Amino acid sequence: MTLTFGRLSAKRVIAVGLGEKPTMGSLRQAAGQAAGVAQKAKIRHLAYCVPSWLGESQALAAAVSEGAALASWRFSGYHQKPRQKDEALTKITLLGFSDQKECEAGMQRGKILANAQNLTRELGSRPSNELYPQKLAEAAVEAGKTYGFDVEVFDEVKLAELKMGALLGVGSGSVYPPRLVVMRYQGGGDKTLGLVGKGITFDSGGISLKPPAGMEEMKYDMLGAGAVLGAMTAIAQLRPPINVVGIMAIAQNMPSGSSYKPGDVVTAFNGKTIEVTNTDAEGRVVLADGVSYAAHLGVDWIVETSTLTGAAIIVLGHEATALVATDDALASQVETAANAEGERVWRLPIYPEYRKLYESDVADIKNSPGRDAGTITGGMIISEFAGDVPFAHLDIAGTAWTKAGPLNAKFGPTGVMVRTFAALAELMA
Repeated sequence: MTLTFGRLSAKRVIAVGLGEKPTMGSLRQAAGQAAGVAQKAKIRHLAYCVPSWLGESQALAAAVSEGAALASWRFSGYHQKPRQKDEALTKITLLGFSDQKECEAGMQRGKILANAQNLTRELGSRPSNELYPQKLAEAAVEAGKTYGFDVEVFDEVKLAELKMGALLGVGSGSVYPPRLVVMRYQGGGDKTLGLVGKGITFDSGGISLKPPAGMEEMKYDMLGAGAVLGAMTAIAQLRPPINVVGIMAIAQNMPSGSSYKPGDVVTAFNGKTIEVTNTDAEGRVVLADGVSYAAHLGVDWIVETSTLTGAAIIVLGHEATALVATDDALASQVETAANAEGERVWRLPIYPEYRKLYESDVADIKNSPGRDAGTITGGMIISEFAGDVPFAHLDIAGTAWTKAGPLNAKFGPTGVMVRTFAALAELMA
């Protein structure tokens, strides 16, 4: 940041590079870096001079608007005495656009997507005693009222009626019973996109208890469901001409006398049985009910996201989301949507030999086949519950919660996949 010595009407100029090969993603990050610098300097009004040759006006404006809003977001926390915060930007201006309507439309789109992503980040930041299954379900109900989509919540009684033994099994050890939330956006047409998210509001590992170091971060194990909820708020405002069903499979995975145990067999909504060999591989278990219910509703595609495996971080670090898909066309569309929004995904293979890894002697499948191809088998196990519906799994274990960066001021939730899901709905339409 440099001072202008009275030669410009602006008091300061922030110069941010876009890299050797500028993209919408690098523009989004540059806008976020500038917004972060402005906040620390207590600047309230920031004007962006955007290189018009980089792309279409609406896309450029959307990227800048997203970057500024994402970088400006902060979780308020629970301090007795509120900590001093960076001054929030109150106004941004875009310079160099000849088409004002396109610019305004892009800024509005960027604002919608960033606010949706920030909702996911807000939910992911809340501790599990403040955001247990019922509370996350209530957040969905409130969002539906605000943005205009239908929300149905299945409590433990309804889950038992529907024979969703997988979700009930994972939630059996907690004093907070599980929930399945079904959100519906009616955009018209005869095609329906199904989005399914893992919503473990706290993951202790259950009887297969996790090590204590870092366990406090396991409040973020609901960010798959959070991404689906955030995406539904954006889709309802962007109004693509397609129907979308969003499903959140929500539970707390806790150890107690009533917990499900290694060796137990649970039955999912579609009748498939699962041998539980590790209670800490609970995500694929709750998603068995969420995905099979989406298939039951007659959707045309199912795209599921979850903070599923530490193996995804070993493979891709925090730089990309792992993609496992049963359908090449759907995988290509997911990649296209993700690339358009600057959210990297990398497809992993499915080979017939991998299925042998999760065969069970006592049930249809087992939930934890071991370390070999862990990210792949995790996605494949969930795909078993999609039936014949084209299915894609996105493992966001490494991308949903990351260190500080251009769009993430502090270590914490990113809201990844919200923008990709919104773009995917538009692409499918």
